[in-house]
Amino acid sequence: MTDEEQRHRLVVLGSGRVGKTCLLQCLLNNKFIEAYRPTVEDLHCKTFVYNGGVISVDILDTAGNLEFPAMRRLSISTAQAFLLVFVLGNKESFEEVKNLWNQIQEQKSNINDLPRVIAANKCDLATESYRLIAMEEPLEWARQYGLSDALVEVSAKTGENVKTLFR
Repeated sequence: MTDEEQRHRLVVLGSGRVGKTCLLQCLLNNKFIEAYRPTVEDLHCKTFVYNGGVISVDILDTAGNLEFPAMRRLSISTAQAFLLVFVLGNKESFEEVKNLWNQIQEQKSNINDLPRVIAANKCDLATESYRLIAMEEPLEWARQYGLSDALVEVSAKTGENVKTLFR
């Protein structure tokens, strides 16, 4: 690693079936995978040129269930950035994001110094009948923690706001 290169670890967290892996595939490979395959844990490495420097990012795609609490704690403790994902059509997935945020705050004393983003995924399906979560609720929650600028509606399927999310 050169002096100009920086290496960071981004951990992607959220319930199962919220699109964590799909968001990563959209970013890394410009593709959307319809088939669902539960993730246990996958590590992706990507190098970006940003502001004239090189940034290497290790992206940890975590399991979306609570079967591996020790792995989740380890993931949080080694992270230097967080992406929390929920689905607009699933209230429980938003509740899980709030629980994850509490776990992160318990483990990371410097959380306000770390990049963190909350993705409201599947905005392409955001018809009135699908959208069980009005964005006002996540926005209000995000404001409490100074995260309102970090809340982004995205679609892994269409690619909407995916690059913005990771930037």
